[in-house]
Amino acid sequence: MATQVFLNYSSNEVFLDSADLWHSGPEREGIRVLCSLLNSMRRHPLLELEPNNKSPLQTIGEEQTQNPYTELLVLRAHRDIVRFLVQLDDCRFASAGDDGIVVVWNAQTGEKLLELSGHTQKITAIITFPPLEACEEKNQLILTASADKTVIVWDCDTGRQVRKVSCFHSTVKCLTILQRLDVWLSGGSDLCVWNRRLALLCKTSHLSDTGVSALIEIPKNCVVAAVGKELIIFKLVAPTEGSLEWNILEVKRLLDHQDNILSLVNVNDLSFVSGSHVGELIIWDVSDWTVQACERNFCTQLDTQQEIKLYQKPNDISIHHFTWDEENVFAAVGRGLYVYNLQMKRVIACQKTAHDSSVLHIARLPNRQLISCSEDGSVRIWELREKQQLAAEPVPTGFFNMWGFGRVNKQASQPVKKQQENTTPCSLELIGDLIGHSSSVEMFLYFEDHGLVTCSADHLIILWKNGERESGLRSLKLFQKLEENGDLYLTV
Repeated sequence: MATQVFLNYSSNEVFLDSADLWHSGPEREGIRVLCSLLNSMRRHPLLELEPNNKSPLQTIGEEQTQNPYTELLVLRAHRDIVRFLVQLDDCRFASAGDDGIVVVWNAQTGEKLLELSGHTQKITAIITFPPLEACEEKNQLILTASADKTVIVWDCDTGRQVRKVSCFHSTVKCLTILQRLDVWLSGGSDLCVWNRRLALLCKTSHLSDTGVSALIEIPKNCVVAAVGKELIIFKLVAPTEGSLEWNILEVKRLLDHQDNILSLVNVNDLSFVSGSHVGELIIWDVSDWTVQACERNFCTQLDTQQEIKLYQKPNDISIHHFTWDEENVFAAVGRGLYVYNLQMKRVIACQKTAHDSSVLHIARLPNRQLISCSEDGSVRIWELREKQQLAAEPVPTGFFNMWGFGRVNKQASQPVKKQQENTTPCSLELIGDLIGHSSSVEMFLYFEDHGLVTCSADHLIILWKNGERESGLRSLKLFQKLEENGDLYLTV
């Protein structure tokens, strides 16, 4: 069920779509309570509170002129925390969480298309499963893993449960597809390789009780698995004429992290990056697995001479998530956001208090924009901007220069030069603050044509819409309907 709400940032009010006025009884009252809550949050934003033991949080005024998301649809189907969102195609996505169900949604209308029930405990991983090129049926498949120690393949076009595996000895925490080899991998206390028919091809020995926390594919039929503090390189050996069996071989262990690895992603064709519980960011060469760059302190300078250092508490410096572009790696570090330039090998921009609690998920938007969500229930949009450089040292001229009175003291200019070297050349400016969830926002999806989708511990999914675009679509639809009914008359 979807409820449409419009946010008016200039008037600071929230109101209902006229269609919702037809609701009656408890449902209508619930909608009114929601609007009342949203209005209260907009008038007295919790995010503007400044606890004594924390740095002030950056806030934005009522006039969010660069924030296009002025309408929202509240989607209800889950009965527990919604942790995962996955895009199926240009107009559909699936959600999953602690209630063990998967729901397929229409990203344009917010309509619930399918509800997939098969797991008995919370879902721990979800990925899309691309169809074979040679296969006639092109139905969209997804894989879901659960704390009930099962993995299920679903058909998202029909809602059918295609296959189910129940032979795991521990919870599967991560899944990845190796499309070129047409196999998929599951990571738990061991690492298993499967074919499309869910037949087990090979597996490793027991790796760890805590299990594999992340998996990525790298060249030469290899994968990287994050296991505790270690990154383990495995090589997949496909069947040959001499051997008809698959095999998975441990090639190397990378031991440079000092604490558990929380995030692991491919950056480009040449590198991958890992982040740990104690704020270590390491960029690795994808071919020889050596360290290309390492940032353990994120030390840089603000506009003042105060040095930026990550907080001492472990949860305040944990790197929960990465995203990237051709030039930079964007890291969610504790409550902050950091932009690390791959060529300069340094932090070029940061917001060390981007949110009031830990940042859980980040992603790039077009036009050098970044979006982040947090345990504090907020979703924020940022823009990466270049700072104005300090003016060059002036050359003294005039009468006093003839006698040496106008010469600039070189010793006095040293602190200025040092400050220029240490100052971050870019800044992250807050341009949008989306308040709608009442609990931790776990992650989000971005649709170019349909807006943002967020999921939360409040059991809700919110579809954030571009208000100007939606208003234009409604007007167009109205004119089309009037024209069809013959009620539209043009006068000359």
